[in-house]
Amino acid sequence: MKRFVLTLFAVVGTVVLFSVGTVRADGFDAAYYAQRYPDVVAVLGTDPAALYNHYLTYGINEHRYQNAAEEAAGQPAQPKPAPEPAQPVIPPNTYVDVDIDNQTMTYYENGNVKLQSPCVTGDIGKGRGTPKGTFAITMCAKSKYLIGPTWKVWVDRWMRFTSGGCGLHDASWRSSFGGEIYKTNGSHGCVNLPHDTAVALYDMVCVGTPVVVH
Repeated sequence: MKRFVLTLFAVVGTVVLFSVGTVRADGFDAAYYAQRYPDVVAVLGTDPAALYNHYLTYGINEHRYQNAAEEAAGQPAQPKPAPEPAQPVIPPNTYVDVDIDNQTMTYYENGNVKLQSPCVTGDIGKGRGTPKGTFAITMCAKSKYLIGPTWKVWVDRWMRFTSGGCGLHDASWRSSFGGEIYKTNGSHGCVNLPHDTAVALYDMVCVGTPVVVH
C-alpha cells in the first residue's frame, strides 16, 4: 500500500509539473508541442521549460508550430532576423598612413602617432606598386596563407584594404624594411611590415579603419 501511494504521488507530481506553465504568454503551448512533435519528446521529455527552449533554439527555424491556432492557420512563427553587428566606433583623425616615398607606415589615433615603422610597399620596378588613395580596412585575420599565381606565404596578421587584395601584413621572410627596397624587391602590392609591428597594428585597428596611401 505504501509503495502504491508513493507511485501515485510521483505520477501526480509529474502531471502537475507538466501542467504548470504549459501555455506561455507569448503563445507557446507545451502540451500541444509535446503531442505534435514526439521526436522532440523522445529526446527532451515533456518538461515545459526544455520544450520551450527547444522551440526558441530550433523550432522556430524549423518552422514548427507553437500552438494549435498556428497550425490551424498554417502560419508558424517566423524566426527573427539576426541583429546587425555593431559597427566599430573609429575616433576622428584615426587612420593608417602609408608613405611610399619614405617607406613608412604610421598609425594615427586622434591625430597622435601611436605606431610608426619602416615598411616595404609594392615593387614599382615590376609595375606592381601599392595603389594610392584613401581606403578602409575590410578584413582582419590572424594566421592566414596569402596565395597568388606564383606565391603562397604564411602571415600571422593580415589587414586587407583594397578590393584587389592589397593589405598590411607581417613579412617574416624579409630581413630589412624601408629605404629603396621597394624599387627592385618590393611586394606584389601589399604593405610588408616587421612582425612585431604587424602584431601591434592589428591590435589597434579594426574593420573600417581608414588607410591613406600616398
